[in-house]
Amino acid sequence: MSTKGIILATFGSIYGEAVEKSVGIMEAKIKKSYPDAVIRRVFLAEALVEKWNEKYNNPVQSLEAVLAEFKNTGVRDVFVLPFALVADQCYQKMRKAIAVFTYNMERNAMRIHVGKPLLSSLGVKNYADDYVATIDAIMKHVNIRALNKSILLMANGQNQLEFSALQLKCLYGNGQNVAVFTSNGFPNFKQALTLLDRLDHKEVLVVPLALIGSEHLMDYLGGDRSDSVATLLTEQGYGVSIWNEGLGENPFIQDLFLKHLAQSIRMIERKQQAYQQAKSENESRASVAV
Repeated sequence: MSTKGIILATFGSIYGEAVEKSVGIMEAKIKKSYPDAVIRRVFLAEALVEKWNEKYNNPVQSLEAVLAEFKNTGVRDVFVLPFALVADQCYQKMRKAIAVFTYNMERNAMRIHVGKPLLSSLGVKNYADDYVATIDAIMKHVNIRALNKSILLMANGQNQLEFSALQLKCLYGNGQNVAVFTSNGFPNFKQALTLLDRLDHKEVLVVPLALIGSEHLMDYLGGDRSDSVATLLTEQGYGVSIWNEGLGENPFIQDLFLKHLAQSIRMIERKQQAYQQAKSENESRASVAV
């Protein structure tokens, strides 16, 4: 068995088709890029692990179960790729679970490296700008349908500063016709309406800022219900169209996640090479001294 393991960690969903269009394709791309590694998909929500395994024949595992499997099968280096937009409570809970697992594990039995969510780096001090890259990936994917329209990005989250930063990056960059709002926080829908009014387009394309495009999410965006985003925008006089994909189905977004993973692996491999080189040099000096 390979000594390198990669975990694709997602909150999860019970909507199988939506999961396979996003998480499934992401998993396949990782396998193609790293054929020598052991790849596992995990759901971070334990309730969803149980519900999924009751409903579908292709079972998923919990994070702890996969870590235990890797440890017992001789995997030495584990790279965790969070299939997540921001470092929210779910991400923090995952890091805590990994810290507990590492603490209880025998020393040096396995090295676990946790990657960062999609929106992490603001692009300062020569670091890559995750926000600009994400905006460009969205604009590139929806470009034809978004011509002469405003784009409304709906984040299924709460008071995450990353979404406010994303809005600022849009206004200062390649997303000047983009408004961002969160379902339960800031910026909210009313604030996004103010920005849409200033943009002065009559047509709005609503794009979910959620990786898995579940039926529940799409109903909230474009359903016939009185509180759907489409209904509320129509009441304001806008022509509305819905981008019926989760963000995780966007191939350019998938490539950004692959880039995050590659950077994480390269960084660890360089550290290990530097360590081995330093160790070899010290051993050479010691032998000469003797």
